[in-house]
Amino acid sequence: MARSAANLKRDLYGPSLFEITLGAALSIALGGVLAAGYLMAQPVDTVRTLPREPNPDKVYYVVGSARSSLGNGWLRKKQMLIEPGAATLQLSEDELNTWLASTQTQPESPSEGGMIKPRTLNFRIGEDYLQVGLPCDISVAGFNHSLVIQTRGTFKPTGDGFAYAADEVMVGQLAAHRLPLVGSLVVGRLAALHEPPGDLVAAWQTLTDVTVADRQLNLVRK
Repeated sequence: MARSAANLKRDLYGPSLFEITLGAALSIALGGVLAAGYLMAQPVDTVRTLPREPNPDKVYYVVGSARSSLGNGWLRKKQMLIEPGAATLQLSEDELNTWLASTQTQPESPSEGGMIKPRTLNFRIGEDYLQVGLPCDISVAGFNHSLVIQTRGTFKPTGDGFAYAADEVMVGQLAAHRLPLVGSLVVGRLAALHEPPGDLVAAWQTLTDVTVADRQLNLVRK
């Protein structure tokens, strides 16, 4: 059988530029997926405070304090936030985490074959940022693994008030904020895990300023 002109040309000149480019692109994409999966699977060091000299080759997850003895003032501050009128509130990470724990509902049993099982959200307040952390358990085809998702950011004004804007999103050791759309997708999934009650949503929309400073979340309504 006579060979086609395309096959004869391929024999004479090798693969076309398009074929070479497509093959290279697919190789890069596959390599990127494998590299991302590897970094996500790498453990992070969970600590209460950063070491005096952190190891630059490690990723740390610093857990925010959740001492109820220091966070029991959240209920009064919640009432101040909901009540109409001017208000200035400062919330510590102990209060945020105690508040969260008091409203946390028992998660439903994961459906059979569920891959990702989130644990409890955790807040940590730095000098000028809010960290939101979520440890997860992953189970895929008999492979069980734990990883930590953590974001760091501040609050920015939006049409509905103020929204949390993450500048850094880490999934395990993967810097997801450096990947197009991935960082915002992770933050969106974190936000969906805990839906605040309607009265708090309404009160939040009345705030005139939301900042993170001096290891406190500062809320202002004039």
